[in-house]
Amino acid sequence: MNSQRVSVIIPVYNSEKFLRESLESVIHQTYTDIEIIVVNDGSTDSSLKILKQYEDKITIINQKNMGLAKAVNAGIRKMSGYWLKWLSPDDILYSNAIEVLVNEAKKLPTNTILYSNWEIINEKGNKLRNFHESNYNNLDDFEFNVRLLDGQQINVNTTLIPFSLIKKGCMIQNLDDTTVIDYDFFLRSGILYGMSFYFVEKILLKYRIHSKQISHKNISKSLTYLDKIRNDVLSNLDEKTRNKYHSSLKSYSSTKRLDKKIMECGLNVITKLLPENISDKMLIFYLNKIRKRR
Repeated sequence: MNSQRVSVIIPVYNSEKFLRESLESVIHQTYTDIEIIVVNDGSTDSSLKILKQYEDKITIINQKNMGLAKAVNAGIRKMSGYWLKWLSPDDILYSNAIEVLVNEAKKLPTNTILYSNWEIINEKGNKLRNFHESNYNNLDDFEFNVRLLDGQQINVNTTLIPFSLIKKGCMIQNLDDTTVIDYDFFLRSGILYGMSFYFVEKILLKYRIHSKQISHKNISKSLTYLDKIRNDVLSNLDEKTRNKYHSSLKSYSSTKRLDKKIMECGLNVITKLLPENISDKMLIFYLNKIRKRR
């Protein structure tokens, strides 16, 4: 394994519209020790044709459609890098993104997952706004995990993940709801595998919002599924530690600002009472508001 290399894994399924731009953003990184592994998960559009135009610069894994988790894991099994970077085929990396993340990672303990701020763009690539994460670098690992349990969801496309975590057995789980597999991965990383998290306070990614985006479909079902994920992860702990997390989560929730409590109450009402075709549009609005305040 190359101690300097970053393995960028891009799972692709019918991603022809934005794929070329995403690939170019990785190929032209200022950090040069990169391998790009693209897993074509049974695309029926021209995605594979586009990938073959880059076959001198990327490794292509072509498989039948098996879903997002299995696509990412297929790429992980082929990687030779010290760090893993998972990137969606509709997002764009800033040209210095990997260099910035690696330089920060070298200053930190080896069991650290790094993540950053990001910029939101639309289908045409026009900037909508910046997204600034809360800086929890002053918290210890337990308190950060409490924030994760409360719903702190890291944008996986901004992260740099040490391969040592994968070697410990923390792979991407094939869940019923593919939109929350990254949240499940980070919960298990922190709570079950003792990983730390470090926030890099720079915008390093352009995150694209578009109509066919999986993460913006059936949001109400995904939110309901989050409780199952939390319970499943905590069930792996001994009773004393599990109770400590429950107690700390309850205590943390009681200290939230009133405006955030009101927004989260509205979110619960929308999720439970409104029809799905109406609730998902409203949930997108609510989630954006809540995440601005976290």
